[in-house]
Amino acid sequence: MAIKRTLLNTALVLVTAATLAACGQDSEDNNKVEDAMSSAGDAVEQTMDNASEALDNAGNAVEDTMTDTGNAVEDTCEDVKEGVDAANTNC
Repeated sequence: MAIKRTLLNTALVLVTAATLAACGQDSEDNNKVEDAMSSAGDAVEQTMDNASEALDNAGNAVEDTMTDTGNAVEDTCEDVKEGVDAANTNC
């Protein structure tokens, strides 16, 4: 979330700066500034989408790893209990 907030703040600063700069420009220059800001906004949005997707993928990978680890620990515990003929082999 901190990455997303930073990118949004950066985009806001860029838009504000471009708007202030465009106030004193003629129409043709104004269109150039608007086009540049639109492109910058699109790039920021794509970067945020990519970062969000990467964070989701990382979270899923961590969750899968934790599940696999928990299952392996449980299986090992049950194997050990079976090996020592424990009355209860559940872990």
